[in-house]
Amino acid sequence: MEMIEKEAPSHPFGPDEWQVVRRMIHTTGDFGLIDAVRFSPEAIPAAIDALRKGRPIYVDSRMIQSGLSLPRLRSVYAGYNASSIVCHVNDEDVVEKAHQMGFPRSLFAIRKAKPILDGGLAVFGNSPIALLELNRLILEENIRPALVIAMPVGFVHVVESKEELMSLDIPYIALSGRRGGSPLAVSAVHALCTIATGQRDGESLSAEPTPLVKNMEGERNEAIILMGHGSRVPGAGKDMEEVARHLKAKYGYPWVEICFVSRLGPHFPEVFEKCVNQGAKRVLVIPYFLHEGLHLLLDIPEMMQKEANKYPRVKLILGKSFGFDEALVELVERRIEESKEICDVRDIVLPGRDEYPIPPGQYEFVQMPPDEAARYRR
Repeated sequence: MEMIEKEAPSHPFGPDEWQVVRRMIHTTGDFGLIDAVRFSPEAIPAAIDALRKGRPIYVDSRMIQSGLSLPRLRSVYAGYNASSIVCHVNDEDVVEKAHQMGFPRSLFAIRKAKPILDGGLAVFGNSPIALLELNRLILEENIRPALVIAMPVGFVHVVESKEELMSLDIPYIALSGRRGGSPLAVSAVHALCTIATGQRDGESLSAEPTPLVKNMEGERNEAIILMGHGSRVPGAGKDMEEVARHLKAKYGYPWVEICFVSRLGPHFPEVFEKCVNQGAKRVLVIPYFLHEGLHLLLDIPEMMQKEANKYPRVKLILGKSFGFDEALVELVERRIEESKEICDVRDIVLPGRDEYPIPPGQYEFVQMPPDEAARYRR
């Protein structure tokens, strides 16, 4: 932040507006944003008032939903929780309507959100169609958001959606032109949280734990378990362990464990028993799986039912697997770019087979001959 202050050119923003712009520059490394960010006169006071009252936040993508920090929001209003950040783009009814009508999901998602848009915050980093529909709701149905953060990115309808919003009598923070994206929208919300708490951007949230601790007291009897498949390679689950740590540090979940279905463990029965012995009354298991195969359809729920019957007073929930999500598309695209300079597979030096011994009856791959696979598909 100090480097940005030293290098920034002159600008027309007041102190609070500059906090928002500076955070956006920090996110992108782009001083050109100074010429593109627009504030309505009442944007900052309206945002602070809405955040301090704990108004719901509608977002146009799961990436924004994932990026917004609950600890930051709770530093302003202790009652914020995961359900306060609403995104309908993957809801089954929204997906079905979009398929039937041949229009983007974002259109039906924001229509579904009408009950929370009045007086809430609306945050756009992706969909100009959704922003155009919000504009229509403002004009025709008198929906009045407390604040609109208008930062969709792209080429089709992007400029028009922002210009139309800025012509309406609604508090807004907008990024003119074609630039935008989820990270910028998230950075604007985080900067507003900083302003609302009276902090300077860059100060640690650890200095303001009181609202968070008060909010967490009711959640200390809930444990979350991330459940992976498992591996015979020691340390293969270190990335999932890192995810668990970030869930606690970034989103404020006080109790996150990990387990594995097979191989070296730790396995679900022992981790579940540990949670119960430490006082858990509700345990939510998130399967760390991409696809709903036989493990998720039969093996895992069967195992969980067996363990749940041992502790009838503890509620045990099997959550959703990853499946399809817009955030996964972003991640895959990032991995594509990161992998372009990796060596040819023939140049990889492989470990010896005896380094990872296989228990009797287990194999690296279980493949079906094509004709047998076709029979099972039928």
